[in-house]
Amino acid sequence: MRARRLADGLGQGAALDFLGDAIVAIAVDHSFEPGEARAAVTAAGEELDMSPEAAAFVVFRRALASKELAQLPPAVAAELTLALLVELAPAAASSLWFLDAAGSTTCLVSEGKAPRSRRLREVARAALDGVIAGSAQVHVRVVERWDRPYAALVARARGAESDHLDDYLAEAAAALAPLLERASLFDRRVQREHDLVAAGERRLVRLGFDLHDGPLQEIVALAEELRTASTQISAVVPADFRQRVQGRFTDVHARLGALDESLREIAHSIRSTTAVARPVADAVESELRALENATGIEVGLEVQGNLNSLSDSQKIVLFRVVQEALSNVRKHSDAVKVSIALRSTRAFVALTVTDDGCGFDLRRLGHDRLGLAGISERVRLLGGAVEIETSPGAGTTVRATLPQWRPSTPAAATVYAATS
Repeated sequence: MRARRLADGLGQGAALDFLGDAIVAIAVDHSFEPGEARAAVTAAGEELDMSPEAAAFVVFRRALASKELAQLPPAVAAELTLALLVELAPAAASSLWFLDAAGSTTCLVSEGKAPRSRRLREVARAALDGVIAGSAQVHVRVVERWDRPYAALVARARGAESDHLDDYLAEAAAALAPLLERASLFDRRVQREHDLVAAGERRLVRLGFDLHDGPLQEIVALAEELRTASTQISAVVPADFRQRVQGRFTDVHARLGALDESLREIAHSIRSTTAVARPVADAVESELRALENATGIEVGLEVQGNLNSLSDSQKIVLFRVVQEALSNVRKHSDAVKVSIALRSTRAFVALTVTDDGCGFDLRRLGHDRLGLAGISERVRLLGGAVEIETSPGAGTTVRATLPQWRPSTPAAATVYAATS
């Protein structure tokens, strides 16, 4: 057991630090089963000659201080904090409460059995009003922001096991305070980010309609005039030159047909409805199949995790990354194979597009790959990042990562609902 080896080499503290980090890392990838973390800590305590209660408290404190927890989106980190509270503390349930704009007591996250009961709500409301009204079974701790009550953390003891529950709540409240402060910053940004992305999409949609109602219709009219001109000119051209003249008109018709097809592809590609009307994986697979049918390039798609919680803005941005990356594969890469991987965790969603083509010089990105540069900016507006790995002759990998943002207050939830 690694904890035992660490204890032998570096002491009990190192072993329990490792266990706290490990529990958070496991919880980030998938929610642990009830009792799973407690069992691991109890086993570690036995190995280290510590009581289960002492080991659980040390591991709980270490988990709250872990880098993995700090890097989670605030609402997810708060949810995991309460899950650890129920797992490791003598608590059967815990919940975190706010006062919304209307003055109602609203629960942000909760864990355990009946964590949003009427009794827990009443205790939370009293605490937010400045009155601590706990009992032997129900314990409460105020989470402060700028020395004022901001949220109430409430827990119900597990049976008669209430010893040290207040100590756990104090540690959890201290950890939640900076999380909630960061969440408020996220909430203030989300409306601005949504407005910026929505404005870009509106311009793209208008461009699509303008293409359809303007240049595309002009091309149809021009093609008809060419057909008429071809017939009229062929009638007066000497027979010896008639075939050559008709051949030239046929060439011009073919060029017009290619131009019409290209403009229609552009008009179709800039519509965002495909990205939001269907599951993300289905929309991405459709783009891959279109590339395969048009070019014969071998394609592959791998999906891990649940993508259903993405907002419309996030779906659209990921869809645009796929479109731009596949467009560059078609136009520039000479690739034989391209693959896309979508991975969703509790902390982030990542999109990776990889091809085995000719690659390019990243120093020329601003000149030759303006589309990718623009996509990078749109991802950044949603709090994410784009990485491009390539070199001449070595293929290209485009990776976009977005945080799994969720609202932390009822007001932010209203904005989020409008974008989801």
